[in-house]
Amino acid sequence: MPTGLVDQVDGRVRADRRTRRLFVVWQNPETRQFVHVAHLDVQADGQYVFEYEPDAEQVPGFDGFAAFPDLHHRYRFDQLFPFFTNRVLSPRRPEYGSYLDALDITDDEQAPVELLARSGGTRATDTVHIVPEPRTEPDGRQVLLFLASRTRHLESAGERISHLAPGDELLLRPEPDNPVNPDALLLDNTTGEPVGWVADYLLDLVRDYQARGPVQVFVERADSPDTPPHLRLLCRLEAKSERIHG
Repeated sequence: MPTGLVDQVDGRVRADRRTRRLFVVWQNPETRQFVHVAHLDVQADGQYVFEYEPDAEQVPGFDGFAAFPDLHHRYRFDQLFPFFTNRVLSPRRPEYGSYLDALDITDDEQAPVELLARSGGTRATDTVHIVPEPRTEPDGRQVLLFLASRTRHLESAGERISHLAPGDELLLRPEPDNPVNPDALLLDNTTGEPVGWVADYLLDLVRDYQARGPVQVFVERADSPDTPPHLRLLCRLEAKSERIHG
């Protein structure tokens, strides 16, 4: 499972020169297990630093990424690596503006990193997912934005989502009889009707938070049924925890 996804101690982000950290989660294509294998730091000086986790070489079946062949090297560059830029929609695409709107991104300068953070950076051709480091609020809450998953597989989900408003609470419901993943977590509206799922690669992170304290999910942005299903519902997870280990 993805371990070490929350790089914090006692609810405080470790102080260093980075302004943002994105975790790289790899899914073993045979076992379907998700493992946190690397991270990307966006630093205050504009540098991007990619580094594998110390135990990445011990992960069964994982040999590293072709773009970063040395599991012990610290890669640094002044532009975002193609490995990551290829995972976000090009600004030249006609739907780029509506894509930013759906993800509630208004800062063009930070758009590539925010697109990775909120979309998950997932491509159909590989098994890599991007998970942003949760943001720490002054009151200690951990906050994470994410897109609801697989909304197109739920009958009438588009109609239900269209009636949601920012700030509405979504209820987390275990789905042990899910034929694909018995650990699945549904997202229900307040009347108990499903509107999507938590993405599988986020499940261990969410359950880790649940084991440590209260977890709530709210609507950050809900779009109309004519919005592409994977962009239809942006959620905000809020977790309270007395202690989180990195």
